[in-house]
Amino acid sequence: MKKTSIYSGRIRNKLVITFVLFVTIFVGGTGWFLYQAIKDSLDDELGGKLVAIAQSATTQINGMFVMQLAPGDEETLTYANLLNKLRKIKDATDVKRVYIFDRENRSLVDVDADISIGAEYIKLKFDRAELQSLWRGNSVHTVLFKGDDDVYYKSGYAPIEVNGEVVAAVGVDTSATFMRSIKRFGGNVVTFAIVSMMMTIAIGFLFARTITRPIHRLVKSADEIGRGNFDDEIHIHSTDELGYLGNAMENMRMGIIERDNQLRMMLAGVAHEIRNPLGGIEIFAGLLAGELEGNSKEHTRKIIREVRNLNAIITEFLEYARPAEPVKREVLVGSVIDEAYFLLAPEFDKSDARFVKKLDCEDAAIFIDPEQIKRVFVNVFKNALQVITDGGELTVSGQIKDDSVEITVSDTGPGIPPEDLDRIFEPFFTTREKGVGLGLSIVKKIVEGNSGKIAVESELGEFTTFTISLPLSGSPDR
Repeated sequence: MKKTSIYSGRIRNKLVITFVLFVTIFVGGTGWFLYQAIKDSLDDELGGKLVAIAQSATTQINGMFVMQLAPGDEETLTYANLLNKLRKIKDATDVKRVYIFDRENRSLVDVDADISIGAEYIKLKFDRAELQSLWRGNSVHTVLFKGDDDVYYKSGYAPIEVNGEVVAAVGVDTSATFMRSIKRFGGNVVTFAIVSMMMTIAIGFLFARTITRPIHRLVKSADEIGRGNFDDEIHIHSTDELGYLGNAMENMRMGIIERDNQLRMMLAGVAHEIRNPLGGIEIFAGLLAGELEGNSKEHTRKIIREVRNLNAIITEFLEYARPAEPVKREVLVGSVIDEAYFLLAPEFDKSDARFVKKLDCEDAAIFIDPEQIKRVFVNVFKNALQVITDGGELTVSGQIKDDSVEITVSDTGPGIPPEDLDRIFEPFFTTREKGVGLGLSIVKKIVEGNSGKIAVESELGEFTTFTISLPLSGSPDR
């Protein structure tokens, strides 16, 4: 019987509330935008002022006199006249510093008495982009920079030209006093934004639970369905779109179970009806083989072998259609591996393949159905033997990891193509001419039925490794 639910579309209201909360965060972003806009505006205004002062200075300075200055000329009349002009400009404009420098970033005249002719201005190395424009004849200003006194400064530059060629430049430095007010404003913006964010996060957490909790349940249910587990019912106690989705998924689950049961019944019925006459064919073929001689007897034996192969395929169909419930008990890892190898020892000898066991957890106790898990390793070993050539090697190693034992089975076969690797456990997927592709699918079902996990990795021409994790006795998964 399918479930019904009321679909009222309340999730729209939840989305409206989410957008309202988002607006509160947007206020913080708007405040930060205003902070940057005011800062950039005042920064540009100050830069323009410094450039104007520098340009004004260049109109009072003769470039020919500047070019004649050399280290040691601090006592000359030319230097004194230039220095006097720079000091008057500094006093009139209330800037911190005015100076003249050449293309090699060396001082020619500076209002700072400690700076002599030829001294290098280290800070100019950080203004390369601005200086490149300056030496092309453009007046420029720098970005804000922090001085040694932890105060923000800004510089403006204007070129000094002689016969159309830039020979030197005037630099003007001043402190950006507006930054103190801007920083206070920015601090207020950050505080307001943080408070808004904290309030929004608190409200958001409370609100998000009403959406995320049912979504998590739906995702978990979808994962279980994807893994082939249809036992858990899907209950979403909500009358909005999430409840509607949960109801649809529950109806889907029930429909899949119904179709799966029908297919399994049909598959089991067909396999059973085929298996009965196969038994008779094998018996009568055996009797016939005993009465015949020569080639006829050999042909009859081939019929018996093919009947047995077909019977094995039918057995796989029945195992897939009617999986047995595991009868779990405590067993040692090493004993399961040894029994699986013992069953296949003749095939290992026949294929000249080496079996290498490197179990660090041989005496670890696991809680599984030993017969089912033994079949798992027999299947995996058989797959490896079918591809190992020229006396290759099959290595079984294992270690304890958290609450489980992780066993790896690695062979030196040709590997699995990447496009086939993701489908290796799909029912009826096979790359061989013989077989129906149910072996590894059954292996995966058995491992997961014993609370374990199986994975595979492979490199073409190198190896294929199956990793099987099984729960330790006493672990939460048992």
